[in-house]
Amino acid sequence: MLSRSAGAMALLLALCMTASGAELPTIVFATSDPAISVSSAPYTSLQESAGLVRRDAKVTLKVQATAGATAAAQAVSSGNAFYNWGGMSSLIVAAQKDPSLVIISADPTNNFRVSVPAASAIHDVKELKGKTIGTQSFGSAAYLYGRAVIAKAGLDPQTDVKWLPIGVGAQAASALRSGAVQAYAGYDSPNAVIEILLHEKLRDLDSPLNSMVGMSGIVIRRDSMEKQPELVGGLCRAFYQAIVFANANPKATVLNHWRVYPDQKPSNVADDQALADAITMLKKRLSGLAIPGVDGVYGYEPTEALQTTADLLLEAGLLQKRADMASLTDHRFKDQCGKFDGAALENEAKTWEPPHG
Repeated sequence: MLSRSAGAMALLLALCMTASGAELPTIVFATSDPAISVSSAPYTSLQESAGLVRRDAKVTLKVQATAGATAAAQAVSSGNAFYNWGGMSSLIVAAQKDPSLVIISADPTNNFRVSVPAASAIHDVKELKGKTIGTQSFGSAAYLYGRAVIAKAGLDPQTDVKWLPIGVGAQAASALRSGAVQAYAGYDSPNAVIEILLHEKLRDLDSPLNSMVGMSGIVIRRDSMEKQPELVGGLCRAFYQAIVFANANPKATVLNHWRVYPDQKPSNVADDQALADAITMLKKRLSGLAIPGVDGVYGYEPTEALQTTADLLLEAGLLQKRADMASLTDHRFKDQCGKFDGAALENEAKTWEPPHG
């Protein structure tokens, strides 16, 4: 593995040719979606294809898939990726372990849930005692959130329930269908995939943690923030513009994602059905993201709100020690990142078509 300094240098020196012939640096974005599924399209395929990172950050983007939010944050920590968007619980833990990391954005909603099939007899988190809960992986933010929900309900997440890593797609749906797991600790878009495969809705179990704000955000290295502030602000802006852009034109976003990642297009269903399902998954992901935060700024939640969330995570046993969010976050990019004309961007997106080839 590259050292931090060597990894960071490699990222800065990597070059690619743009369509105009000019050379731009290539920046690595670590995604916590190991499959780079269609729900990740805004920040894995659309940012580059729609020219947002080139326009806002003057770079091109390379996407690095990882096993989950923890692994993605570790990629940033090691210098093998420049930035990552992931679950806040994982970002906090990563930033506590590595003071060189800093969280620069936070989103207005919480997309994590512990859910059961609609027909399940389980209606309360306490009823999960003695049951098995599935989750993407033990390195995912969804798993950490699930443990917090269990602890908040007065159960011991270590001894009162069992945990089983079952991925985010067909394997997860099969485990729920067979009864191998009775609940699933997941988040919006994978849950939409499972619902399609199960032909049954998932029902979220109530928890005080469901209403937490700022449960996802962007993490970078502090030296990047100090040495390349314009780049960092531009990347953050391109990320949130891609979210709004995709929400305004989900069909083109899906078709472009399949162009960039053709293995993500289902081959066992009719094209019309595959497109409809993919749009459903994408909209599920965007429902809590494509909205501005406090003060009408995308990707912004004040430190006080994030501290409340972190304290709840500590109380639920998710964090080993209290997180001082004033020291783990930096809002200097607030306006550069998320203060843009969403309506104008939506109008631009509505007429956009994926590049050919």
